[in-house]
This record gives sequence, structure tokens and C-alpha cells, in this order.
Amino acid sequence: MLAYIDYPGSREIVTNPLELINRYRSFPGTLVSTIVMIGGVDVNEDYFKVWASLTGNRQLIEDTYSEIWSYIKGVANDKDLISLVMRIYEKSGELIDLVALSNALKLFLGLNIYDLGLAVIYENPLMVLNGVRMELRTGRALLTKRHRTEDIELSTVLVLQPETNRQVVDWGNPGVLPASGTIGDEAVSDPAFTILTSGIKLISKPTSTKLTLLTQSAQTGGCDGQLVVLPLTLTGSLMSKLQGELMNHGLTVTMQVNLTGALECLTNSP
Repeated sequence: MLAYIDYPGSREIVTNPLELINRYRSFPGTLVSTIVMIGGVDVNEDYFKVWASLTGNRQLIEDTYSEIWSYIKGVANDKDLISLVMRIYEKSGELIDLVALSNALKLFLGLNIYDLGLAVIYENPLMVLNGVRMELRTGRALLTKRHRTEDIELSTVLVLQPETNRQVVDWGNPGVLPASGTIGDEAVSDPAFTILTSGIKLISKPTSTKLTLLTQSAQTGGCDGQLVVLPLTLTGSLMSKLQGELMNHGLTVTMQVNLTGALECLTNSP
């Protein structure tokens, strides 16, 4: 297992499922700040207990728990998981439920919302707090709604991703990503959103053993390996630890690129 907790003051790489659950027990809020990069572990009921303590939407949580076990037993399939995502999107009023659902799928089944051909896009809270509302570029929208995160109500859209062989691994978001926009002259953006709206599909797991990492501080412009979007906050020693853990999983990192270089590579790819 490999996960990154992206919580201010507590950013860390976690490689042990029990350690991750212990983090959730001591501070449940870290659950929605987690990005599961490599999952596929046994279902731990404590995860769902922590999720319930955050939103209290027990019926949706029980549905998720049941569907995951059915999938593990071979009774449910991808279509059932897609129906689950759509049902929770429609019935829940909180963005936390969507993040927790996607992370549960990734943690226990090794896939998330992206790998079902879907993505959830939401208004960037920083923009909303600055009085800037935006109409989401919905593309192939399946459902639209407003979801609440803390005290902010955000427009959201569940979209069907493009059918293409051009795929980028997004480890910067758990299948639920903020839309990009501007506050005055300042851009508020997420590279994964830019990539998705360029007609490229986002997935959660590499299909190659050789990776190129997209990082905020990279200066290079070339690519050699499948592109992986990392959290913007992942720098320094945590980056080094991540690279070591990727090697432990049989993956190699050959280069780091910035968004401009990555888009050039993707544009030239077949």
C-alpha cells in the first residue's frame, strides 16, 4: 500500500494500512486529505467507522461496504460500482462522501472513480471564498449538483471521461478534482483538470513500470515514461521517500517535468 496524507502540518507518506487507519482514528479529518496511490488491501471496518463519524450518512456507507465485498467475492462488477458512484453522488449533500468513496474503492479494490471512466469536478473553494463563482466545463456530464464542504456549497459535476488511449495517472486528486479558474490576474489551477479538459483520460494506477513525475518545481521539458500527476505540496524529502517506495513496488522514475513540458509530450503522443 502507498498513500499520501495531504493535511497542513501533517503531510506524510504512509505505507502500512494499519498505520493509515490509526491516523484516521486519532484525527478523522485526515481521511478526506488522503490520496491512495497504491491500494488493494483487505477491507478494514474501521475505515467506514471513521467515514461515518465525518458525515453520518450511514446508509450510503453501508451500501459502499456491501458493494465492495460483493466485488471482492465476484458478485458485483464495474457496472455495479458505477451505479454506486452515481447513487452516492445523487443522494449525498457532502463532498466528503465522494472523496471517502473513491478512496475506499482505491484502498480496498485498487481502483477509484477515475478507473470506472468517471470523474467528479467541483468549484475551487479558494475561488468561491474570493467571491468568484464559475460555470463548470461539464463536457460529457452525467449529473450536476451542489455539494457542501465544511461551510461552503460548491457546484459539482459527475462527468464521463473521454474514451482515448492517452492516459495520465493522477495521484494529486482522489478522483475528485477542483476546476481551474482565475481570481483577478492570478490563476488557481490544478494540472489534472487542465489535462482532463485537454481530452486526455485520468486513471489512478500506472499501466507502465516506467514513470515521469509531473511536479511543481521541475525544470525539465522531456518525458520518458507514463506521466504521473503528483500533489502540488509533495516536495523535498517526501518526494525522495515516494521515489524509494515506488521502487519497492517495482516502479521506476526516469524524469520529472512541469505542466508545460508534460502537455507538449502528451500532444505529441499517439
